[in-house]
Amino acid sequence: MEPAAPHGYDAEEAELLAKLRGAGSVFAEEELAELQAAAEADDDLAILPAWVDRRTLGEPIEHIVGSAAFAELRVAVHAGVFVPRRRTVLLATIVADRLRELADRRAPGDPAPRLLDLGCGTGAIAALAMHRVPGIEVVAIDADPAAVRCAQVNLPGAVVVRANEIEALHGLPPAGSRTPGTGRPGADATGADVTGTDATGAGAPAGSSASALFDVIAANLPYVPTAELVHLPHDTLEYESALALDGGIDGLDPLGEHATAMAAHLRTGGIAVTEVAPHQVETAAAILEAVGFSAIEVRSDDEIGATALIATR
Repeated sequence: MEPAAPHGYDAEEAELLAKLRGAGSVFAEEELAELQAAAEADDDLAILPAWVDRRTLGEPIEHIVGSAAFAELRVAVHAGVFVPRRRTVLLATIVADRLRELADRRAPGDPAPRLLDLGCGTGAIAALAMHRVPGIEVVAIDADPAAVRCAQVNLPGAVVVRANEIEALHGLPPAGSRTPGTGRPGADATGADVTGTDATGAGAPAGSSASALFDVIAANLPYVPTAELVHLPHDTLEYESALALDGGIDGLDPLGEHATAMAAHLRTGGIAVTEVAPHQVETAAAILEAVGFSAIEVRSDDEIGATALIATR
């Protein structure tokens, strides 16, 4: 006689639940529920067993269902793209709160507050800012072409650029302009170390430059030391881009590489917000102070395991 299905599950669901548990899932019920909900939303419950099989092999649920929860939003997540973490909601909230303050103080005729999402990944940080503070101008940069394509989906109306550095923005045509032969805004950019730049949308008024100074820079850069990457979960290493994970020798190489340009592209009084590990706070603060940031504030949220630095220009 076969064992009875767990309470609340039919036989097929019980089998899928057992597969997830057998693969080592400690949140099997929650994972099955999320996969079921996504399959139902796609009106394709027949895909559920295949999705469970993919999950048992370690593929992140967010890649399987194509989206992830981020604060009150659900953002698209394409295969291979870094999945936005819950802890990054702290950084995103700091960013949105500052932009809200600026928008509330804005006088008629003043330009809209400007945000640069550096190392944007899916664009989740900028998406939350655009959701909470409508009307802001957003530019997002990432070196990973898959991330850029994903961010384009999540950031309609923003300028989304594939580039290795902020200086690449100086090669972009004015936002809202048309690249000959493309019929779409800002399709090409030039600049140092640009690797096949893509830009879309018109996040700034027609005629303004994507490289104009920003009020806020969100820099959710990689901060895991190279030697510690081997300790990350298998699904992270196997399915997410190394570009979004590897922080170099001490985990702060990317911050060091971009800090000078971050300071140069902020308005006086503007802020840069970056996420770090608690033990990196002192070194990261020193990096930011060395390039001209005048004040560094540490924010943390123990509930979600987040630490962020707010550096004022």
